[in-house]
Amino acid sequence: MPARPVPSQPSRPGGGDRRSPLLTLLGVLVLLEAVLLVAGAAYLLHGLLVEDAAEPVAAGFLVVTALLFAAGVAFCGRGLLQRATWARSPVVVWQLLELAAGLPAFSGGAPWLGLVLVLPAAVVLVGLFLPSVSAQISR
Repeated sequence: MPARPVPSQPSRPGGGDRRSPLLTLLGVLVLLEAVLLVAGAAYLLHGLLVEDAAEPVAAGFLVVTALLFAAGVAFCGRGLLQRATWARSPVVVWQLLELAAGLPAFSGGAPWLGLVLVLPAAVVLVGLFLPSVSAQISR
């Protein structure tokens, strides 16, 4: 009895089965942004618990909001690493929000904060639209 041919696994979008190093870098940068959001939430929580916060309800709300955003950004970063098509749009929106928050920091006396926000956002934004990355996360 002849052996039946085994159907081949469907190929990933973009041709190859391997994720490009650039897409890996973009996904890791987005995950790093999520970690920074958690660090920001921890800083706010420290201010709420150790220092006497002027508005404890507002500070608590900011902590919860930062943690929720961190979870969403981490989820989208994981989606990028898995080459999920849906992950590109929320990541682009998040990068634009980061740019909008980071650009005023340069004139507001905290240029280091502007660099921390603007530099990764610009790299991810440009990287998401490069042809090699687009081919891997598009259908």
